[in-house]
Amino acid sequence: MKMSARNSAIAGFVAGLGYVVQAIIGLIKPQTEVFSGSSDYVLEAVFIVALLSTVLALLGLHSLKGGLYGKAGAVGMWLAVIGTGLLAISAVVTLFAGRNSLGPAFLGGTLLALVGYIVLGVSILRAKALPLWGGLALMLGFPLSLALSAFGGGIVFGLAWLVVGYLLLKQ
Repeated sequence: MKMSARNSAIAGFVAGLGYVVQAIIGLIKPQTEVFSGSSDYVLEAVFIVALLSTVLALLGLHSLKGGLYGKAGAVGMWLAVIGTGLLAISAVVTLFAGRNSLGPAFLGGTLLALVGYIVLGVSILRAKALPLWGGLALMLGFPLSLALSAFGGGIVFGLAWLVVGYLLLKQ
């Protein structure tokens, strides 16, 4: 799938804004195990939009820079895409069930995405496919968001995607 730099950047911006909004909503009214109000559904829907936009942004990044960061970067990108896809599947089922669902898919997706983002970020840094801060944003954004999840860690990941979106827009 060939995407333009502009479309990839828009997907990155939507993903970034989605993660930031989702984290802010989560800080104001944390999501419950079994959904108890409309904010739980809104939070999950925003999360789904952010995840799907992330997949598009990753595919766009790959179509623009895939030849530069080599096989290891491609493996990292696909791990991140598959992991993010599993997270999205879990989030869609959670939204419709009104409670946390598909825990193993969520955990597996998180682990695949974690490894994928680190490998992709390192490969981008080594190949200088993006400026230093773009590679660092991809490599550190997801791990930091997981470490800070109880404190609005999604804001960190959202900012990372806003950086990547900006860099893709400059292409």
